[in-house]
Amino acid sequence: MRTQPMYDTSLVNSIPFVVDKQLLGEAPKQEREQWMAFDGMDLLDEKVGFTFSMRCPVDKKVDILPIEIIPWYPGVFEDGAFGIGKELAVAWEHLGYEGLWIHSGWDFWLERSPATDLQYFLETDNLNEVQPLKTMEAKLDECLLGSAVEVYSQKSVRQGQVSAAVRIPSGQVEELSHHTMDLVPYLASAYPESGFAELNPEALLIYFCGRAALDEITDPKADYWTQTRYVIAITPVE
Repeated sequence: MRTQPMYDTSLVNSIPFVVDKQLLGEAPKQEREQWMAFDGMDLLDEKVGFTFSMRCPVDKKVDILPIEIIPWYPGVFEDGAFGIGKELAVAWEHLGYEGLWIHSGWDFWLERSPATDLQYFLETDNLNEVQPLKTMEAKLDECLLGSAVEVYSQKSVRQGQVSAAVRIPSGQVEELSHHTMDLVPYLASAYPESGFAELNPEALLIYFCGRAALDEITDPKADYWTQTRYVIAITPVE
């Protein structure tokens, strides 16, 4: 018999991404073969996985196990297609950049979302205890940023590197939510040390939620798993 998690799950199934639906609706329609590719690899063709070889600790690998990637469409966040715990991501395009919205954390039935391991790597210690903000930021900047990434499916494998990374604190999440369709320029301006100012348009963005740090003030209006946001970019390498 499944048991309820110890934390508040009253909002765990709420959508963690606030998007400007008007801007998304006005975005130019893309043919399937023209977008959502990583170094020539069609990300909509079959399930895609990611293996991160972290810079620290040495030999540490973190996976986003193979997920189905579906294009954004009106209602995708309301009709249950992008439900917590499902092994999928939603793809969107903005100003020539392509990105994936991926869930992290656990749902009411303790089912793991695809980016949970990556979230835990950034936020917790070996005992899975949430760490102070300084420790989280160090992991992001020193271990994840610059790490090698293998992007793979049953048909093909591509190599990449995390070329930009940023953690958005809870107080800035609302502002971030208004920049869905100009995300890269916004991050480059608001977080100039994050690497987004120099981002290659061939990069693939991954956007997922995070928890508050141990010493960080929480947002009472947000769920335990959706206090903050992470945005990272993976650039193809030879």
